Amino acid sequence: MKFKAIYLLLIIYITFIALGLPDALLGSAWNLIRFDLSTSLETLGIMTVVIYIMSILSTFNAPRLLRRFETKWITLLSVTFTGLALIGISQVSAFYQMLFFALPLGVGAGAIDVSLNHYLASHYQAKHMNYLHSFYGIGVTLGPSIMAYTLNQNQWRLGYIVVGSLLLFIALLLLTSFTLWKKENHEERQDQHRHITLKEILKTKGAMESIFIFLIYVHIESLGGVWIASYFFIEKQVGYATAALFTTTFYLALTCGRLISGFISHKVNPQWLIRIGQALMLISGILMFLSFSKTSFYFVIVFLFGLGAGPIYPNMMYMNALVFEKHKLSKIISLQMGIGYMGFGLLTPLAGLFFGKVSIVWYPVFIAVMSFILILFTISYRKHTYHLSI
Repeated sequence: MKFKAIYLLLIIYITFIALGLPDALLGSAWNLIRFDLSTSLETLGIMTVVIYIMSILSTFNAPRLLRRFETKWITLLSVTFTGLALIGISQVSAFYQMLFFALPLGVGAGAIDVSLNHYLASHYQAKHMNYLHSFYGIGVTLGPSIMAYTLNQNQWRLGYIVVGSLLLFIALLLLTSFTLWKKENHEERQDQHRHITLKEILKTKGAMESIFIFLIYVHIESLGGVWIASYFFIEKQVGYATAALFTTTFYLALTCGRLISGFISHKVNPQWLIRIGQALMLISGILMFLSFSKTSFYFVIVFLFGLGAGPIYPNMMYMNALVFEKHKLSKIISLQMGIGYMGFGLLTPLAGLFFGKVSIVWYPVFIAVMSFILILFTISYRKHTYHLSI
């Protein structure tokens, strides 16, 4: 691969770090933020809901934007506005002001996600899609690490300034790559992202199954990120620090799973990577429910959980270009991601409500059952698209 092509691909990867950087900032700093702004614990949920509503709206409207503007411009503006929004949050004096900056945060995340996933699915191989989502894992791990450092100095605002500045630097790097992007002329954009009714998309073979796969997968992944520490703290009676390490282990394994998937994707069919990942998640959910004398066993199980989750999202995204017509691609991806966001913004809070009202002891059962349902949808998806995929 020539230097210019490698440079462009590297910039796209780094841009996906920008997508992950802000995601865990608010949760990791909220205990200090809420005291500083004199707000309650539960208002974190309001902020999260606003961000995800805007992300959903952004993903649903992405095909319309892609018809009018080239991918590189949408990505540049999204990263820039996200960076400015983070710096804006660092200057607020009341919670309601944070809600204003939640709007560009959500819109920017959704636009980056759809545009870059569509661009890579259209122009690159499966390994590049896996590497792309590995860089998201780097971002979502790096963000709270930066915030943890600044929190040691009781400076949550500094954390937002640092991360926001990093996003603006990434936007500058992105600008240096503009001449390397594939030219997307007006006619090509109109053809690739033509207006298609929702009814027509849902009648496309495999579309409904793929949308439900993304919904359920995102829910399972968010169960790992949001509730796994609470499960081990409450049910396995580990300490605060050890419980937090389970979350870190999950995300580390997720990133490793995507890197490994990228390394072997030229030898292993994406469909098999998806199946192996789903099987590992199902097995880990069952094992997590069992009792072991050593905590280290649970770390291995959680690592298997994250490792299994790793290949599913990027390989399903790559499969889109193999099984669906080109002019339907951006619309289907926008629906997959928009409905997928509901897996985090709707299903995971409902699961949390169940854990609070009943018991979090059922957490591994949720993982196992949802993984099994995911396998069933994948089998149905394969039946509808076997004649189109390779």
